[in-house]
Amino acid sequence: MTRTYFLSTPIYYVNDVPHVGHAYTTIAADTLTRSRRLRGYDAFLLTGTDEHGQNIERVARERGIPEQQHCDEISARFRELWDRLDVRYDRFIRTTDKVHKDGVLKLWARLVKAKCPDGRDAIYPGTYAGWYCPRCEAFKDEDELKQPGNICPDHERPCEWTEEENFFFRLSAYSEWLRERIEAPVDDPSRIRIDPEGRRNEVLAVIRQGLQDFSVSRARVKWGIPVPEQPDHVLYVWVDALSNYVTALGFANDGPDYRKFWGDEGPPTGEAAERSPIHSGEAKRGGPGGVRRSTPPTKNAAERGPIHSGERFHLIGKDIIRFHCLYWPALLHAAGVKPPNRFFAQGWITKDGKKLSKTTGNVIVPEELVARLGADAVRYFVLREAPYGQDWDFTDAAFVGRYNSDLANDLGNLVSRALTMVLKYCDGKVPPTTEPRGGTPEGDAVLTKYEALDFAGALAEVWRTISIANQEIVGFAPWVVAIDPERRTELNDFLYRQLDRIRLIAALVSPVVPRAAGRIFRMLGLRDPEPGPQDLVFGRLEPGQPLGTIEPLFPRVERDDPDSRNDRARKSDSPRASTKETTVSDTTPPAPTTATPAVQAPALENAVDKAADQIDIAEFAKVELRVALVTAAEKIQGSKKLLKLQVDLGGEQRQIVSGIAEAYPPDALVGKKVALVSNLKPAKLMGVESNGMVLAASIDGKPVLCTFDVDVPPGTKIR
Repeated sequence: MTRTYFLSTPIYYVNDVPHVGHAYTTIAADTLTRSRRLRGYDAFLLTGTDEHGQNIERVARERGIPEQQHCDEISARFRELWDRLDVRYDRFIRTTDKVHKDGVLKLWARLVKAKCPDGRDAIYPGTYAGWYCPRCEAFKDEDELKQPGNICPDHERPCEWTEEENFFFRLSAYSEWLRERIEAPVDDPSRIRIDPEGRRNEVLAVIRQGLQDFSVSRARVKWGIPVPEQPDHVLYVWVDALSNYVTALGFANDGPDYRKFWGDEGPPTGEAAERSPIHSGEAKRGGPGGVRRSTPPTKNAAERGPIHSGERFHLIGKDIIRFHCLYWPALLHAAGVKPPNRFFAQGWITKDGKKLSKTTGNVIVPEELVARLGADAVRYFVLREAPYGQDWDFTDAAFVGRYNSDLANDLGNLVSRALTMVLKYCDGKVPPTTEPRGGTPEGDAVLTKYEALDFAGALAEVWRTISIANQEIVGFAPWVVAIDPERRTELNDFLYRQLDRIRLIAALVSPVVPRAAGRIFRMLGLRDPEPGPQDLVFGRLEPGQPLGTIEPLFPRVERDDPDSRNDRARKSDSPRASTKETTVSDTTPPAPTTATPAVQAPALENAVDKAADQIDIAEFAKVELRVALVTAAEKIQGSKKLLKLQVDLGGEQRQIVSGIAEAYPPDALVGKKVALVSNLKPAKLMGVESNGMVLAASIDGKPVLCTFDVDVPPGTKIR
């Protein structure tokens, strides 16, 4: 029986248009879902919008339009952005959908019948008094507020003292059950897993402090789902919005997706008990749906088959862990529904060191990022730049720098060089190979890191392979081997390995950069389906298969200062023409400006400028060049390009700082002999002293070390 994986983002509040924080979570969720499908798992991705509440009433009133119209417009903006970012969800749920309202009312009906472990009603009427933030739509404890003025720490606005009659959920009665589930051993199937570890500890600390019952209805809010027992109240966000995770699956009618990906855990507590006195009345229902996965009508009990839901996983922001990790599991348990069994609370992208906030205006517009460098660049950057789960600060320089160094120089360069050589030496067809094809699937380390939400680590694994492949091209020198007819088989085997390695790389990065992966497949002459487990085996390319059209994958862009760019744009009738930065299409790269091939053979690159200044032999004689043996190498913290090398100059030890980290892993350099300028004055780079300079050529912007074709003792002078 195939294990199922259900994954959700939070549903996003439609008080304003989406920002990059929303995109960050959704890109991560889409990447994880794609990586699971790459392993052959049955995965379901849910996202959507939260459309009820006092804030929606306020914003719609300020805009002068009905609430539903406002919700329709903003919800559409989210779906448009997910399409632009290549997010492929299985369902987009809206809390104004009929299927959601029906599911919420079914859950509420179970809750009002439920009994707590101590026998009391799980839902009861009561009065709440406290400091209420209309923007958060939540009551705040006094110790949360900033003083003076009882200021909400999230929105920097005064809270209001509020007293009203509400229905409450008796969360305090579920403290022990929650603690046991969260602290359960790793192999316990009832365990509720919360990551990172620090967030789990936060949740347990809240339990130890003593859980408080919470309000599940509001009398002051009108835009929502009316409480059947008291229609002048609406169900509050904890019952309304949180329920989307099961209502989207067809909870209302026990639909097949609900049974497959979630499922009940048994009769709700107190199901056989008398109806609670708060029962009465009916609720209005209505609203459109947003389904990509079809949901057949409910079958009868004999046709339903076994429930075999596996992981029920919520990606959430660190600011909503209490509601998701405590309120939501307890509500479901009381209603006889399985709780989620995994949470991951991500950090925030900040700008200028502050949390992104629509309320404060500190935002990054994701549509603008996509328009600049394309969806793949945005997806790659937000997942590679920092460990997922931590806070990190967005900068324009890092965004463009990652694009150029990782996507253009590394991946784009490898694809273009390898395919161009096949075009030149093999008539544009996959060469024959004498090497065995098939075997054990590759990439397990990468997929394991994806599963652990270590996206940066997974991509680093792939980029190590890309770096090795680029170095192998330089080391093998196909342009030299191709001259010798006796080495034709050797050349074919090498080029086949390179092409199939590129295919494997494309499969492994496809969860993060799906468009680029598809374009690589097409350039290799393959169809462009979503890759699966069968694509992780070596040798899937058929010899003799023609390549597709070769085109630049990620054309380099030149970073320009945003403020200067904006100033020039205001002075020009053609803002785009006034910038140095290239805007990259989501589907195809810019057309070449000349007929020159995208990648030339290395022997033809870097032609000498005949007009360059010439020097005489006496000046050249001042430069002392010697053979150096690398005895140790390590990265310099805080730098992507610099390595600290320890070298032996024939009895003399030197420390050298060299900008070759993007092409050479430290371990690959130990034991290598290089050419060194040994009489340079000492200089400091990133605070590390360097006593000499390693010589390297540059091929497609990548450093290539000058080495020797016979063994030369360290310290030997180069003449």
